[in-house]
Amino acid sequence: MQFIEHGPDIPDELLLALDEGRVVFFCGAGVSRAKAKLPDFFGLADQILKTLGVPDDSAAVKILSEAREIEGRTGVPGLISADRVFGLLERDFLERDIESAVAQALDPHKVKDFDPEKGVDLSAHEILLDLATTKDGVTKLVTTNFDRLFDDCGRGLEAWQPPRLPDPARPGDLHGIVYLHGRATGDYDGAEGDGFVLSSAEFGRAYLAEGWATRFFKDVIDRYSVVFVGYNADDPPVQYLLEALNKSYGRLDEAYAFQSGDADDATSRWEHKGVTAIPFSKDD
Repeated sequence: MQFIEHGPDIPDELLLALDEGRVVFFCGAGVSRAKAKLPDFFGLADQILKTLGVPDDSAAVKILSEAREIEGRTGVPGLISADRVFGLLERDFLERDIESAVAQALDPHKVKDFDPEKGVDLSAHEILLDLATTKDGVTKLVTTNFDRLFDDCGRGLEAWQPPRLPDPARPGDLHGIVYLHGRATGDYDGAEGDGFVLSSAEFGRAYLAEGWATRFFKDVIDRYSVVFVGYNADDPPVQYLLEALNKSYGRLDEAYAFQSGDADDATSRWEHKGVTAIPFSKDD
């Protein structure tokens, strides 16, 4: 169903699941880029390298430069993933220093062209919270972002983060905002709790060695329809979340992803991950 002319065609099955309160939204970096103007991966990496004083001849700088060239040449993002770059940084810097640099780079009040009079534009986050809230007033939203912009919407929702996560298998336990990969401190000077899931080593721990993130997602997908918003198909969170499950499950019947571009391109990006793409125009 299309709600606006030339808008995305939303599958009827997803609309029914939303009406029945059976949808969990997974929100990626694109949500915070769209209106609040937080940096993309390259902008984030540039700020972190500058804050840490990483020399130009370091492996991380060289890999980042190659990633830019490959994306510019092919038009395909994510061929060199963010977790690999941060894994290289861990060879030379303390984890707490990297997390501090990441948090500082995500401070919405320090983004380029921030206007103190207008404040941070939270409209994208507000819309997603509205969509993720059932008729009974229960919000079920998961984000792999580290920023606190969903909290800043001021709805008083419970916030979860590792090592304390809700259990989707228990009725009513999944509610509020789940910061699956951790959350920045209130003044953006570091990470709360167990830190950020950021490097390849941390992704390996969360999704493979200890597997708590994989178990959480498996329990969600077993019980709910899942909608990915603000991700590229090859973002590290998507890779880790879906590829192992897709081998076991085959096609995920109730997993959807909003993807900018034409229908053929959007479908090709997500189909091998077992996810139904919902294309939308790059123009809006």
